Amino acid sequence: MSDPDDDPLLKYGSPLAGVLIAIIVSMMLAATVAGQIEGDYRTRAVVYTAAVLWVLAGAAVVFLRAHRGESGRLSVGRVLLWTISIWLWPLFLVLRRRPTEKD
Repeated sequence: MSDPDDDPLLKYGSPLAGVLIAIIVSMMLAATVAGQIEGDYRTRAVVYTAAVLWVLAGAAVVFLRAHRGESGRLSVGRVLLWTISIWLWPLFLVLRRRPTEKD
């Protein structure tokens, strides 16, 4: 049997749980928004699909950029922060700091 401490998912703990819960919350939000759009089923399905793809891309980008810095315990505030972050993920790519060259 392998040692449970060797599990690679254990080192992600709180950040992984936070992003997974944020994805679930975002999926429900995307479904609610898509359901309120005027139009036929196809239009609502396209909007929902686009929102889901946006959220999944955002979750991957934000998790890869922030999981090392997350050391706190999982809380409602952190889940809300992750949820907002995965919707606004392009801002992290645009506003990220570029390394400065030192002579």
